[in-house]
Parts: sequence; C-alpha cells; structure tokens
Amino acid sequence: MDLAPLSADGSNGGAARFVLRLLRELSRRDHACSYRALVKPGAAAIVAPLRGPSFDVETLGESVSEPRRIRREIRRLPTHVARLLPDGASLRSRGADVLFSPLFTALFHEPGLPHVAVAYDFQELSHPEFFDEKELNRRRAFRQDLRRVDRVVAISEATKQDAVEKASLDPERVTVIPPVVGPARAPLPPAEQSRLLASLSLKTGGFALYPSNYWPHKNHERLLAAFARARRRQPEMTLVLCGALDTLRQRLAATAASRGVNDRVRVLPYLSDDEVTALLGAARFLVYPSLSEGFGLPVLEAMSLGTPVACSDIPALREVAGDAARFFEPREEDSIAAALDLLWESGSTRTTLIEGGLARAARYAPVDVVGAYHQLLSV
Repeated sequence: MDLAPLSADGSNGGAARFVLRLLRELSRRDHACSYRALVKPGAAAIVAPLRGPSFDVETLGESVSEPRRIRREIRRLPTHVARLLPDGASLRSRGADVLFSPLFTALFHEPGLPHVAVAYDFQELSHPEFFDEKELNRRRAFRQDLRRVDRVVAISEATKQDAVEKASLDPERVTVIPPVVGPARAPLPPAEQSRLLASLSLKTGGFALYPSNYWPHKNHERLLAAFARARRRQPEMTLVLCGALDTLRQRLAATAASRGVNDRVRVLPYLSDDEVTALLGAARFLVYPSLSEGFGLPVLEAMSLGTPVACSDIPALREVAGDAARFFEPREEDSIAAALDLLWESGSTRTTLIEGGLARAARYAPVDVVGAYHQLLSV
C-alpha cells in the first residue's frame, strides 16, 4: 500500500482519515491477507497503531524507495517492453501480489503487478486556476497513471462521470465506492463533547461551522463576504472555521479582520478528530460552500449527527445530500448569505433538514465499503 503522500499535518484532508479507517478494518477482517504500508518517516507514527498480525509498516528509504522519474518512465512503457528492462526495486520481486494506491498517487505502478488506485476528484480539469504548475503536472501524471492501473475506485458517481468524460478513463475499469467506513461519524459522550466545546470557548447551537482545509476551492473568502452580509440581519451569528494549511489560515483571519467580522469569526487551525466531532455535533448548522468536491464527507457526517446542512449546489453534494440540505449557488454571495440567514433564524427549517439528513445518512450505513475493497484487492 502506497501511503507515501500521507502527512501528519492534516494536509491530506478527509482522505487520510478515510484511508486509515479502511486499512484498520481490512486488516481486522481477513487475516488470510497480509498488508504492508509504505510510508515516509514523518507519517510513520500515524500508521504505527495499525500494526498487527496481518499489518506491517515499512518506512520508505530503508529497503524500498519512492520511484524516481527514470524508473517511473520505464514502468510506464508498454508492459511487454517494461518487463524486459531490469528493475531491482520491483515490488513483485519482494513478494507483493497487489499494489493499492489510496492517496492521489500511483508512482509505484509496475507492469504485471495488479494495481488498484483511488480517484477522489478531477477538479484541476474544471478549476486549473487553483493549482500551481507543479501541482498541475503532478495531477496530469496521476491521470496518465490511472489509465494504466487495473481498477480505479471513484468515491462518487459524480467523480466517476468526471473520470470518464473529462479524464478519458474506461468506465468498465471504474468502480464507485463511497469513502465511508462504518458510521459516518459517531457522536461523543455528552460530557466529553461539553469538555471539548468549553476548551474552544463555544456553546451548543451558538455557531455555524465550516470544517475544511484552507484550499482555494473551498471558497472561504466568498463565505466571509456572505457572512458579513448575513450578519447585518443576524448580529449574533458566529462562524467557526477549522482546517490545515496555516499560511492560508492566517491570510483568511486577516481577511475577516479587514471585513470587520473577526469578532464573530473563529479561524481555527487543524483540530483533532474528537474536536471536529464535537463541533459537528454542536453546530447550529453546517455550511459547506465548496466550489468542487469528489464526495463532501463533512456533509454526510453532519447529517449523521443530526446537524442541518446548507451547501453548494454541485453534483457531488447533490448526490450525497439528496433533498436533505439547503442548497445555494457557491459563486453568489447573496445566495450563500440567504442560506446562512435562513438556517440561523428558522428553527422549523433546521428541524426539517435534521430529519431528512438523518434519513439520508442512514442510506450509507449498510454499504459494505470494507468488503467492496477487500474484493477488489483479492485478485
């Protein structure tokens, strides 16, 4: 399992949380299979708790190194050619039967080794303006690699549609499996939730929440502009943001100050999993104004905890939320502001969305995501 991109600072977003839960449950479910995770030294401690009879962790740079450009290019040659060239770093020669790439890369791909990779989104094809040239090149190479792997997992039907229509992948090789292992997010014991809220100086029902890394496509600045408008009608409204990427977070805090709303906007750093659960369970509502999503896991998590949702009217979020969210146009400040105003003010709207959200989240609970991955990896 190629976990080389895994980082300890939260910069992988929700993908890291999903992958770690998936690997834990895979290793518990079937001890007839053995799993070996390849990680960089800085992330080894995150994966270490998964060690067990069928799960081992290997730090890259010891006996295996991440393939460099020349080796990657050789492995990308037609299979019958690549097999003729020597490759002393082959995973097959070290006993690997299947390669699993769950974190936005397929660098370890090698001809003849069955390979399953996960595709979370193709937003660079719709929003190239959000990426520098280096990241655009990396994503371009990943799309090329996806055409070589044996099976691509798309995390939603919307992502599969992009994979086929925008990235030119063969639909027969793309399987849709949602990024949810077990309950979307289990509530905390009341005492623990109260303790964590107190540590953040927050109260149940006293804030709207947007938990998301501070990437450009997450649309934080437009949300702040909409919040400034909504607050004129709801002066007690409070907005809490939390996520990784400190430089962008500090820039956003400065923007909040320049708009005169910093007294009602909390721009928090990357929080622990329990802290995020406490916030999701206690928020008056979740606001999710992202411009592009492959799935939108916080939307499902909020609904599963009985928190109403207002979110962008984009395909992936429509797919997840159905009719159980208040949708808005994420590029229009007035549309976002109207949703903020409605969900802050209207208890009846929140009640309706809570009921619909719980029912919607329940539809994902029976999906055997672990079993689906186990079947794909047991080739």
